[in-house]
Amino acid sequence: MFLKSLLKKTFYVLILLFIENYDAQIYSIKDLDSLSEKYRTEGNIKKSIELNINAIKNYEKQNNKDGVIAAYINIGGLFWNLHRYKESLKYLESAETELRKIKNPTLCARMYGEYARNYASLGLLDQSNTSLDTSIYFAKQISDKKEKEKLLYFYYTWKIANFEELRATDSINSTLKKRLKLTVQPLTYVYMAENFIQNKKTDSAEYYLNKASKMSGDFSHYQKSMTLLAFGKLYTAKKDYQKALDYYLRSLAISKQVSRKSDIKNAYKLISITYDSLNDMEKKNEYLQQYSNINDSITRSEREALKIPVDKIIHEENEKEKNERLKYFILISGVVAAAIIVVIALTRKYIKKQKQAEEIIIETMHETDELKSKLNEAFEELSKLAMTNDPFFLTRFKEVYPEFYETLTTKYPNLSANDIKFSAFLRLNLSTKTIAQYKNISIRTIESRKYRLRKKLDLPSDVDLNKWMMEL
Repeated sequence: MFLKSLLKKTFYVLILLFIENYDAQIYSIKDLDSLSEKYRTEGNIKKSIELNINAIKNYEKQNNKDGVIAAYINIGGLFWNLHRYKESLKYLESAETELRKIKNPTLCARMYGEYARNYASLGLLDQSNTSLDTSIYFAKQISDKKEKEKLLYFYYTWKIANFEELRATDSINSTLKKRLKLTVQPLTYVYMAENFIQNKKTDSAEYYLNKASKMSGDFSHYQKSMTLLAFGKLYTAKKDYQKALDYYLRSLAISKQVSRKSDIKNAYKLISITYDSLNDMEKKNEYLQQYSNINDSITRSEREALKIPVDKIIHEENEKEKNERLKYFILISGVVAAAIIVVIALTRKYIKKQKQAEEIIIETMHETDELKSKLNEAFEELSKLAMTNDPFFLTRFKEVYPEFYETLTTKYPNLSANDIKFSAFLRLNLSTKTIAQYKNISIRTIESRKYRLRKKLDLPSDVDLNKWMMEL
């Protein structure tokens, strides 16, 4: 009896030692990435996050900065998968802080790639493309050819998706050519097939989807899911709705397994539409409700997280503005010094430079006033609504500035809805550069709109339009 009790205690001690050793295990970055991906594809993202959090503690004890950064980036990507963008961006900021202390092109490429995914999900497509360009720059410096091509394929694919949202056809074709130079993956054929489906060339689409299907087992669950989804679209185009439904449901099962909410959302929508075509209203409404629920969840996450990248962009703009001011100061000082030396010969040139300097100062004042205005909570809210082109912007603006809106529309009834919205931007004292960024159009286009609005308001050319709006 004593021996049996002793053996039992020894067994428990060994189990505890095993658990402690397991928790304290130090993984190589490659092993950590592999195990994180394994848990993620099994649908156990929580376990994958815990794994990386424990890895950070162990890497810190070993003073392994590369390992700490890799774990931060992994966690950022995992929270992105969960559409918890706020937490994702926080971990990526931690990785960025640590990356300033070391040089590692692979980690830099991965970090900016995760930033890009967050920005794209939040609708900040220009910022996403900028981050992807940085990722591509670092990825090209990676010595391991397989790792380099894997990351480059990933980043080119995201750029194509962004350009499709922006409807930038030339950029899409240019990026496609770059991606075709890399090792072919299922998504290459899926993209070609979907173009054929849109052009009603189902035979060609089926040919490329079969090629993608033969390859998908060797690649990620995501690529397999997208291949199945494309097959569903093919059979929808063929009006074989039952077969299309089968493919959509198989794609949905994989997306649920790997917790990709955006893909789950898209699958719900397509399944609902397919049940409608099959005249199964109960199932149609069931999946439509699930689509609505997950869409609301994603939207809430986006709104909660949006402040982080916006603040980051504002900070970057502030730094850029400081550098520009310094350049302008040096330039103006040089012009003034030259004018003193050769005042007669350079008089006309000096006057021209002064005029340019005044325009720069006015624009800078607008931007400075804009930044000061951010102290006002209403301005912050309106600025965010303007930046995302939210249809609620004008309604909220009327509530905040009722007198301005009433005066403008009463005195100038000929103004269009777009004129009033543009006037609202000017009343918020947004700079030309900021408006252009929010509307995703060129500064020249904004200047043209200012000119047309000035004509409608019958304002003399020497009247500052922004100042006039502020005093209305």
